[in-house]
Amino acid sequence: MSKQSSKSGPFVSYLVRRQTHSSRAFSSIILAIIIIAVLGFLATEGVLALSGKDPLLVNPADMWQQGFAALTDSHRPLAIIVGVLLALCGLLLLAKAVLPGTLSKHALSDERAAYVIDDGVVAAGISRLVREEAGLPQGTVSTAVNKRRSVSTITPSTGRTLDQAQIQQVASEEVASWQLRPRLKTAVKIATEGRLEK
Repeated sequence: MSKQSSKSGPFVSYLVRRQTHSSRAFSSIILAIIIIAVLGFLATEGVLALSGKDPLLVNPADMWQQGFAALTDSHRPLAIIVGVLLALCGLLLLAKAVLPGTLSKHALSDERAAYVIDDGVVAAGISRLVREEAGLPQGTVSTAVNKRRSVSTITPSTGRTLDQAQIQQVASEEVASWQLRPRLKTAVKIATEGRLEK
């Protein structure tokens, strides 16, 4: 049994990572299309220039001359703006490549299978847990979940007192038993203004 778990573990963690992190395939395809289009244009213009035919848009030699002319004093602001825009594009691509790009999902700790839960489902589960512990009707608890923290806000009936510490403890213990990855730190707040019961 342990041997099977150790073999399946790396594949499970790979599947979980694929489901909880955004794919870079779309941005890679767009970047590849742009590079292919630019290189295709330059190659076409180069072939036309070598064969002595008219260029489609601009002759490569003229393009280089205009590029260097843009660095002169009269066109320097334009060259600076283009350089800044290219640098920003480079930084965005670098950030896309380096940053994890996590999605709004959590995984359950399991070595044999990959279980991935949307944060909306986690929030609904925590809201129900808090609501049932407090003995409140539906619609009185709202929960926001991010990567490492959940915050549940209780709006009790006017005049009703709740044991916030007790609800907090029960919610924290129950959420910890779910063994979510990454782990959630649970917080419970009680709204200062209550609601009128119908």
